[in-house]
Amino acid sequence: MVSTLINEMIVSGIDTLVDYLTAHVLLCLIPAFFLSGAFNALIPSQTIFRYMGDGGGTVKKGIAYIFASTSGLIIEVCSCTILPLFAGIWKKGAGFGPAIAFLFAGPGITLLSTPLTASILGTEFAVIKLVISIVMAIAIGLAMELTFKDVANPEARTGFATMETSTKGSRKNYQSLLFFAALTLIMVAGTAPIDLTLKLVLVGVFSLVTAFFAYRYYERDEIGSWMHETYGFIKMIFPVLLLGVFVSGVIKPLIPQELVANIAGQNTILANIVAALFGTVAYFPTLVEVPVANMFLELGMHRGPLMSYLLVDPGVSLQTLLVVNTIVGPRKTFMYAVYMLGFGVIAGYLYGILLV
Repeated sequence: MVSTLINEMIVSGIDTLVDYLTAHVLLCLIPAFFLSGAFNALIPSQTIFRYMGDGGGTVKKGIAYIFASTSGLIIEVCSCTILPLFAGIWKKGAGFGPAIAFLFAGPGITLLSTPLTASILGTEFAVIKLVISIVMAIAIGLAMELTFKDVANPEARTGFATMETSTKGSRKNYQSLLFFAALTLIMVAGTAPIDLTLKLVLVGVFSLVTAFFAYRYYERDEIGSWMHETYGFIKMIFPVLLLGVFVSGVIKPLIPQELVANIAGQNTILANIVAALFGTVAYFPTLVEVPVANMFLELGMHRGPLMSYLLVDPGVSLQTLLVVNTIVGPRKTFMYAVYMLGFGVIAGYLYGILLV
C-alpha cells in the first residue's frame, strides 16, 4: 500500500515535470530570463528609484505611484530580495505610500511571472492578474498612506532628484527602445497561441533582430553584463522552479480532490479567504506559486480563489511580515497584511463573479 502510494507520487512528479519542460521552458521561460537580465543589466535601478519621492518635491505623487506599482517589470526580485530594496528606498526618501506599493509590486508583478502564468493558466488570466496586481499595489499604498498620515522617515534624504545614474554608452532613446521591443517580441511570439512552426520562425527572426540591435547599439561589456545577469536569473530561479514543479506533482496524489473542491470549489468569500491565507502562510520561491496554482486548479479549485492565492502569495509571507516589522513597526506591518489580504480576497471574489 505504502510502496504503491510512493510510486504513484514519484510518477506524478515526473509526469508533471516533463509536461512543464515540454510546454513552458524553451519558448516561454528562456526569453523571459533574457528580458529580465537585460532590464537588470542595461537599465539603472536609479531610473525607478529617482521617481518614487513623496510628491512634495520634483516628483508628482501620481508618477511616484505609477513607477512604484510597475517596478517589478524593471527590477526582477523575489519577496526576500525586495526587503532590503524597500528599506533602502524608504531610508533614502521615497514617499511612504509609493514605498509600500513598491514592496508589493516588486515580487508581485514581474516579467517572469506573467508569461509563465499565461503559458500555464491562460493568457487572459495572466493579463487580468497583471492589471489587478498593479491596481492592488496602488490601492495598498494609498490605503497605508491615508491610514498613517504624515509618515516620514527621520533618516530619509530629501528626494531622488540628485541621484546619479550610471548609463553607459551614447545610445539614443529610440535605439534602446528598438532593442527592448525586439527582445520582448521573442517572448510574445513564444507564448502566442499559434501554430508551432510559425512560432519557431517568429522566435528565430526576432532573436536575430535582437542580436543585431545588441551588437549595433551596445558595448561589449554591457552585453557581457546582460549575459551575466541572465545566467544569474537562470541559476537562481530555474533549479528551484523545477524542484517546485516536481514537488507539486509529488504531493498532488496526497491532496483529496474532494477536499479542495469542497473548500474552494466555488467562488465564495470563505473560499477566497482560505486561498489568500494559504498564500500568506505557505512560502514558495519565485514562480513556484504558478505550478502550485495549476495543481490546485486541476484538483478543483475555482478560478476566483485561485486568483486570490496568486495575488497574495508573491507579495506577503510570514517571513516577509517579520522583516517588514523591523523596518516600519508592528502597527504598519499589521495593517499592510490586512490590506494585502483584504484587497486580494475582494479582487479574487469579484474576478470569480464578473469574469469567470
